[in-house]
Amino acid sequence: MLTHFVLETHRSFPPCRNSVRLLPLPATLFIVAFVPFNSHPIAIRHDVDDRAYLELGADFPSVVRVGENGGDGTLIAPDWVMTAAHVAHGIYQRSDGNVEVFVDGQDEGFVVDQVVLHPDFYPMGPDDIALLHLERALTDVEPAGIYRDRDERGQPIVLVGHGDTKPGSGGEWVADGLRRGATNIIDQATDSHIVFDFDEPKDASPLEGTAGPGDSGGPAFILQDGLPLVAGVSSLGEPGENGPGTYGAVEHYVRVSSHAEWIDSILADPPEGRLVNPPAEGPNPQVQRVGPGAGGSPPPGVLILEEIGLLVAERDGQVRMVGRIDQRYPAALMDAGIRPPAVVVSIDGHTIESTGELESNYAAIESGSSFNLTFQHEGRMQSFELRK
Repeated sequence: MLTHFVLETHRSFPPCRNSVRLLPLPATLFIVAFVPFNSHPIAIRHDVDDRAYLELGADFPSVVRVGENGGDGTLIAPDWVMTAAHVAHGIYQRSDGNVEVFVDGQDEGFVVDQVVLHPDFYPMGPDDIALLHLERALTDVEPAGIYRDRDERGQPIVLVGHGDTKPGSGGEWVADGLRRGATNIIDQATDSHIVFDFDEPKDASPLEGTAGPGDSGGPAFILQDGLPLVAGVSSLGEPGENGPGTYGAVEHYVRVSSHAEWIDSILADPPEGRLVNPPAEGPNPQVQRVGPGAGGSPPPGVLILEEIGLLVAERDGQVRMVGRIDQRYPAALMDAGIRPPAVVVSIDGHTIESTGELESNYAAIESGSSFNLTFQHEGRMQSFELRK
């Protein structure tokens, strides 16, 4: 589904299920939002049978896929889908405006004839929410409602998504494209986000789970009188103790109740245009802050290769990919599934052992010139000819 990466030191939070607590948020979150390589929707408890998560996911047919390998979204009216703005905008750009929504059990996609981004959306910003209008209404799936109350903190939620999965203890993502559901509890609600973490089994809900890389756009439901209401839209997160989607991971979903009036206004009186409210073009906005406080810059040790949208940092004695800017990320890397925590092995034959070595070798390449970049990812060495 889409995701997001937060460049932030891994941290764990004191688990607690007997009372609601505030999660300590970093003073600055450096967010890199992007269209995913594959869907990585739901990470699950290592001690619970995956079939239970599949059975829960089957109860929420209103959760649909946005693009074949894009993100997720939720049907909130017969002809409207809600998703993350960076999912909608990224897929719109990559597909030249040919966006489709896919429903489980139906072979053909539903054409999107209008993409409405939130008017205050900018890449990596807090208003990461969008609405997609379908050319033909989806009449055989019951739409979900939206959550309007402001009492989200402490509420149990159900997360739903398609795609890869893995246990919270760690391991490789498994891709199967199936829809799963998982439970969690909202620990904190800011004006812009609802926040929750992935607890270890001793402190977890029976079907505890969390979103992972690639999960952007999918919903967090609050059930009210048995009816699913979208309370959050997957936008960004912090990795857990063993990487994204593992115990200790913290998720930040866009708080839907903060946007209820805007959603109502669009559904009641849709604006004109195929792409509404595109973010302003300008300098590369990758150093943007999302979260409390103001300002922001990459953490120490993080290197941004501007022209190809690649973010790397030194981790465990290696130079690893920690994020990307989808507007500039090369299609070759996208198609090959190169994603964090891929290791940068060499550039033009020069072995890379530090970000400083990568920076100096990259700087020596003239703008517009081709160069070779080699990664080690998921047990394989892969080399790519790219252009600066």
